[in-house]
Order: sequence, then structure tokens, then C-alpha cells
Amino acid sequence: MCLTIRRTCVCGREEAQFMHRDNILPESILVNLYCPSCRSQASWDGDCMTEDNGWVLEFDIEGARFLMWHKGLLDEVTPDFIFDQGYCSWNGMTPHDLEERAILHAELAPLLNQDRLAYINALKTTMLERVHDLKTAGWRKAQNI
Repeated sequence: MCLTIRRTCVCGREEAQFMHRDNILPESILVNLYCPSCRSQASWDGDCMTEDNGWVLEFDIEGARFLMWHKGLLDEVTPDFIFDQGYCSWNGMTPHDLEERAILHAELAPLLNQDRLAYINALKTTMLERVHDLKTAGWRKAQNI
């Protein structure tokens, strides 16, 4: 089971949706979120921050280490580990992935009533193109697909 949360960035312009794998870490483990517009406000600290395509996430790394150790997860807990292993990362491949996919599905929905196979093929093609575009844009989670 995963907890899904929404967080607003420091400047308040952007909102991102997160998942917390196995509910091991609470939402408070993400101390600050900086969108590309407000990332200049972050004083970079690689010991507690990670970056994904212009977004900066700042974690309570000591709290994360304690909670993960308490749950028996003895891996080296770093900001990259927390993000890349899904303990606190985008719900999807980008901060807005679920909303963007919902729009794509809605655009293709009329085809579903006309020709189900054509809908499935269009959806497959569209999603493959989307993943390719996300990889090209440099989104971390898309790189592993």
C-alpha cells in the first residue's frame, strides 16, 4: 500500500503529487519542495537534497534513516535512495504525471466507443511516445523504463 500526498512548492506556484512506498516514511519527511521557478531559494545540500529535472526535494534525512532502520531497512539511506526507490517520489514519472495521463485518456476516450482495438492501439502508441519524451526531457523515473 502507498500513501499519496500533494505538496505545494516553496513559492506556491506549483503542486506535485507524491507517493510513499509501503507508508514507511510520513509526508513530513519531505521538508521542502522547490519547483524550477523557486529552486534558486534552495541552499543546495547534497546530504539531504535531490534533484529531478529542475525540481529540488529536501528531506529530513536523519528522520528517514531512523524510520527505515526501525523497519529493518538497512540500506544506505540517501536522498537519491529515498526518491529513486519510491519511499518519497513522484506519483508517476513527473510531478504532474497523473493529471497529464488523465488528459491523454480523455482525449482518446471518444475512440473507445467507436473502435476498442483502435483505442487500445492509440493509447499504447501515445504512452510509448510520452515515455520517450519524458526520457528525452531527463525525468529520472522515465530513465528506468
